[in-house]
Amino acid sequence: MNESLDKKVTIITPEQVQLQFHTAGIGSRSLAHILDALILLVVNSLLFVFALLVSRLYSGSWLPAVADYLLAFSIILLILLNLGYFVCTEAYMGGQTWGKRWLGLRVLQNNGQSATLLSILIRNLFRLLDMMPTFYFLGAVSILFSAKDKRIGDMVAGTIVVVEARFERMKRRKQLEKAISKKNYPLLALDMEEAQRAEITDQDWQLLQAWVERIPTMANDRLAELASPIAQHFAKKLALNHWSTQDPVLFLINIYEALRADWEV
Repeated sequence: MNESLDKKVTIITPEQVQLQFHTAGIGSRSLAHILDALILLVVNSLLFVFALLVSRLYSGSWLPAVADYLLAFSIILLILLNLGYFVCTEAYMGGQTWGKRWLGLRVLQNNGQSATLLSILIRNLFRLLDMMPTFYFLGAVSILFSAKDKRIGDMVAGTIVVVEARFERMKRRKQLEKAISKKNYPLLALDMEEAQRAEITDQDWQLLQAWVERIPTMANDRLAELASPIAQHFAKKLALNHWSTQDPVLFLINIYEALRADWEV
């Protein structure tokens, strides 16, 4: 989900390691909550049907004592499920509910470490406050005005919700694929030997990737201007000079497509 409201946050761990995350904004968090709510809706509906069947038993003469216990059990289970879903999933799924996992979100402590059971419990108890007066109004306002996209529960518990790096890479990859496909770049008959591929260093790939990532946002003339020296660099390194002189942009796109399977994870 391409969300302009996502913010970057830099965290220094207790081991003095610097980590940088994208915080999850109100859009991605709302969608994750909707997915979780749909899961709870399905389960609650099943429990409601179960309770309804039990009440029919209770109204009859068949095993009324058992029906009492089953009805009480279904009510207790309904309460525990709705109160405990977020706590249990975040505690036992590494800071994720099912909705967060599907969208690549994760709850961490402010220091970048995994959220503890206590912090997860606190942040979810404060959902009652975030939900006031209705539809998570206070929580949404808090996220919008927070520098780190925190709702009230996160502020009290010392937690932060971030977008996983893996999900960020997938999101950028999809954006690039969409931008490249829109421009309809033709395929060149590049015949790259294994020895040529071995010539590409990590710095070369970072240079190529930095240029490619500008395709969705940069004007075509500026993109072509930047492409010329980079294309000459790769043409010299790969001994493909006859391709780069024709169309540097097209040449770099084809180099990227040929090498991405070797470098992207």
